[in-house]
Amino acid sequence: MLRRTFLKNAALTLPAASCLPYFNALAAIDRQKVKITDVKCVRTKINFRVSPLVKIETDAGIVGIGECHHDENGLGAKDVVLNVCKPILMGQDPLDLEYLVFKMSTRTSYYGGNHGMATHAITGVEIALWDIIGKITGQPVHKILGGGSHVDQVRAYLSSGPKDKLDKSSCAEFAGRVRSMGWTAAKVGIIRDQRWNELDNRRISNIEVDRNAEGYANLREAVGWDFDIAVHCHWEFDFDSALRLARAVEPIRPWWMEDPLPIGYNEQWVKLTERSPVPILCGENLYGRQDFRPFIVNQGVNMIEIDVAMAGGLLEAKKIADLAETYYIPVATHNVAGPIATIASANLAASVREFLGHEVFTSTPENREGKGVNGDQDVLGYDREMVKDGYLQLSDRPGLGIELNEDLVKSYMVDGEAWWD
Repeated sequence: MLRRTFLKNAALTLPAASCLPYFNALAAIDRQKVKITDVKCVRTKINFRVSPLVKIETDAGIVGIGECHHDENGLGAKDVVLNVCKPILMGQDPLDLEYLVFKMSTRTSYYGGNHGMATHAITGVEIALWDIIGKITGQPVHKILGGGSHVDQVRAYLSSGPKDKLDKSSCAEFAGRVRSMGWTAAKVGIIRDQRWNELDNRRISNIEVDRNAEGYANLREAVGWDFDIAVHCHWEFDFDSALRLARAVEPIRPWWMEDPLPIGYNEQWVKLTERSPVPILCGENLYGRQDFRPFIVNQGVNMIEIDVAMAGGLLEAKKIADLAETYYIPVATHNVAGPIATIASANLAASVREFLGHEVFTSTPENREGKGVNGDQDVLGYDREMVKDGYLQLSDRPGLGIELNEDLVKSYMVDGEAWWD
């Protein structure tokens, strides 16, 4: 019997549920191995930061699209994609994703110890590989990543806030606007005399603490108790300041207080988490399992957030989430990327059972009018709106579900950039 006839008959005679785990493997025997034939990269600014896009082509005509996490101008990630990742990937089977990521990670390990721009580049490549794998198998990424989806849409939270939390009318305006757009949660920055990225010291004054207590109380009054509020710090405080701020915002029952202490793990994180009256979260600046491990294993936080576009990719993010689940720690996602990485991150989020919320920005006038998030959604060629009633929408199409509008993407290229053809 011809192998193809056998496969067809097997699919018809066996129960569908019992066939599915094995049929793709049998079908793989019946096809030629797909091989990577080209890797391309172009720097764009679709959201409010520069993000290099990755395009991987195969001899089967299947193309995968990914997006790297930002740096100042995208040159570092593009260099790694084209001059380090591409030689490793050429001629390889995209289904060997973990092997290929390992090869790229070890090759770039002396570029910052698997941190920074090299990992940003690998992540963009890994996302594109997942897009190809989904298209080869005929499945959406969220159905094949780590055992499938727990949800058919992903709760999002808006990273935004009122112009002046100390002004009740400003809080009321913000509440009316976000409620009318369907949002159910927001991450709102603290009030501080120093900008987080221009610090003179890590102290917060009692006056600033009191202003935050008043401002967040105004916000809670405006949005009501059925709307989640996250308190947004930027790894900027010493222990005492962080604890005083946590106590000040306790009355509003925040969803979490984010990144109150400096980035690196030490015992003060455990001490703060034990003494804080509100949940403590961190993770937006962490890369891979080894960065997250001490926070999770030592219970240095109540919750974690993973930035999928910089953590090493979708598979690494799933491994981080699984480690957190072992310690009963729920997961959120940090996300300042463009629409491509946002959709990829949402596919990861759908595979995490104890998922809290996915960060989004309304970066453009169109976003603020309710069309898409994190930049121009029309670049995606998506088969639905990105967001509906405060939830990121997942496509049923294979891969990430996107058909990149390359003509539109060209209009977002960084000045002086050449198109990837």
